[in-house]
Amino acid sequence: MNTSFRFLILTIFIALGFITSCNDDITEEEKSSVNNNNIASTDTSSTGSNPTEPPPPYDADEIDKINPEDLSRQIKEIGEKIETLEKESKKQFDEYYQMAEFQKKILENIKVKKMIMRSKPVGSEEEKKAKKDFEDEKKYGREKLKGLKEKNIILYKITRSITKARNEKEKLEQKQEYLLKRQKEKIN
Repeated sequence: MNTSFRFLILTIFIALGFITSCNDDITEEEKSSVNNNNIASTDTSSTGSNPTEPPPPYDADEIDKINPEDLSRQIKEIGEKIETLEKESKKQFDEYYQMAEFQKKILENIKVKKMIMRSKPVGSEEEKKAKKDFEDEKKYGREKLKGLKEKNIILYKITRSITKARNEKEKLEQKQEYLLKRQKEKIN
């Protein structure tokens, strides 16, 4: 019973993390579309600097030293890294869910073996054999649960890497937008 309760908690946390992660993606997409709309409206409506506009996020000397091609290459590389990590994440999630289903079957087998063990006469050879089968199944379930926990850790690390890469890509894209804006200002 204790094993199944731990498994249930683990599964709930994974599901909540996945749902939260999906919601974060939607929120980030909505924010970027709103930001893109705001940037487009300020670019077309104003010819000079807008006093309500936030101060530049980068030092002007620093931004002038950046090679736009290098910046584009870095953004592309991070995008490819994110894509690779997402593929790996999907593969690991699929394996995790297969392992979780297998764990559920093991738990059902443990319940059945426990009922069989209790149905045998106390002290009989049948009870001893049923008890040994029950203990072996519990041991096997614990071993498989360790694998499930390890898979959970792998998924956590991959998800964390994806989030870190997305944040890094977003910062580079902001830097690129600012660089393009500075170049347009220099031309005008």
